[in-house]
Amino acid sequence: MTLTKYVAILASGLSLAGAAFAQGTDTASAIAERDAIAQLKAEVANLKSQNGDKWLTEERAAEIKSLVKDVLADSETRTNLQGSGATSGYNNGFFISSADGNFKLNLSLLTQARFTWNYQPGDNIGTPSLGRNIPFGPNPNVYAQVEGTGTVSGTGDGVSTWAFENRRTQMAFAGNIVDPSWTYMTRLNYGSAIDPYTPEAGALVLQDAWVNKDFGNGVGLKVGQFKSPFMAESLRNDGAQLTAERSVVDYYFSGGYTQGIMLNYSSDQIRAMGSYNNGPRAQNGTWSTNSNNSISLAGRVEFKAMGSWSQFDTESSLKSDESGLVIGAAIQYYNNRGTSVDGRYNPAVNSEIYGGSYNYQIVDETDPANPVVLGSGTNTISTTGAVDWTVDATFKSGGLNLSAAFVGANGNYEITGSPAAGDYTSYGMVVQGGYRFTDSLEAFGRWEWMNVANGAADPSGPYGGTAEDVNNILTFGMNVYAGTNMKWTTQFGISLSDIGNSSIETSVTGAGWNQDANTSNSDQMNVISQLQIMF
Repeated sequence: MTLTKYVAILASGLSLAGAAFAQGTDTASAIAERDAIAQLKAEVANLKSQNGDKWLTEERAAEIKSLVKDVLADSETRTNLQGSGATSGYNNGFFISSADGNFKLNLSLLTQARFTWNYQPGDNIGTPSLGRNIPFGPNPNVYAQVEGTGTVSGTGDGVSTWAFENRRTQMAFAGNIVDPSWTYMTRLNYGSAIDPYTPEAGALVLQDAWVNKDFGNGVGLKVGQFKSPFMAESLRNDGAQLTAERSVVDYYFSGGYTQGIMLNYSSDQIRAMGSYNNGPRAQNGTWSTNSNNSISLAGRVEFKAMGSWSQFDTESSLKSDESGLVIGAAIQYYNNRGTSVDGRYNPAVNSEIYGGSYNYQIVDETDPANPVVLGSGTNTISTTGAVDWTVDATFKSGGLNLSAAFVGANGNYEITGSPAAGDYTSYGMVVQGGYRFTDSLEAFGRWEWMNVANGAADPSGPYGGTAEDVNNILTFGMNVYAGTNMKWTTQFGISLSDIGNSSIETSVTGAGWNQDANTSNSDQMNVISQLQIMF
């Protein structure tokens, strides 16, 4: 055995012995280890006496240094490091990276397990009825009557509904390729309900799928599928919300995911995004001429008066947050053209704001006492030439967060295959805030209001008429945090007016609400308790 090996074995033995003594143990194995070390010491002493002062030559010293270096290198590769030298590990998410950092893959997960209870008063429960009147041709007494709200009188008995659900399960792959200036993201989501970001419930849906090139000086170009740069509430991730679920206003007005190209800019005080895309909620669409003829432009600008951009990635505020204020504004134009039918276009998306399918009948009411039904069927209403806009502001400081947003939609619509057409203007507002009493306990509240044109039916008259659909909802609750990766949210919501209903309206069951059948009733309530895990 060479002297180098003896030194290495001796070093290992001394380390083991030190650990044993540090624990205060005197087991048989520890005694055996001490005896082995004593024997090694004796052999080293014998070699030293044989070689005199030359026992540690330069060659042997180099061998020992090399051996120690190899041992340390092996130890480093087995240790979970977060520094630049690591090729895998955990740093706000698991990652794998090349040694030079030019290729990197980050893995993140989000799970939201939820219990929801909903109570709907009996007067709010009914079946869809024909009740929305749209002019049909030059005769003012002839109109298209399309399906609107439910019947005025409900069942009379309130209904409570409750269940557990896996509201969201997401997996995202992100990182950079070739060099750090080329970034990418792919996000898959399983959702239990339809919302602006999940067009199909109970299925695995592709959400983000984009590549971004950073040209330097804050300028970048993104291509693929991404969120439309419109509402601030929409742009924050599902796991970054203050409450368990986004507002109903967001369900109606959000542009959701779209496909296209987006130029982005970021500096210390200004962020801007401008996109040419397939239109709001044009998620996982196709290029085919017969199924997508949409033209859509969307742009958003944000001004940071104080604070740092990173603190606005989430809606909550940490106790350690400095004071920060961001003011934003956005606008989008779209013609919402889907499949071409006889020179007209079905809507690309299905919602109250963006258009969708209706049951209808053509009514001649020249004699109001004896209206005549000229025909009926199922058709589509398509929003054309619409312009939506929004303004918002968010303030944060030392655990306090306050935000407000106002959104409007102005556009024209037409019924496919008929001369019926019209225009609409709808508005919405969300005000919310929260405060962290400690790092682990936070209270929050939210008020939201909407006025959706033609969103409900007026029960007056034999066939009804057009009415505004006004939603007015209060939500308040608590968040309990376990570190940065786990949050338990419990909240209570109550509607101060009806939760409007129509056959094409965006489903709001994902937010814990049922659509009401009566425009004058309120008092629908829900309780949501949700455990969220995110890394």
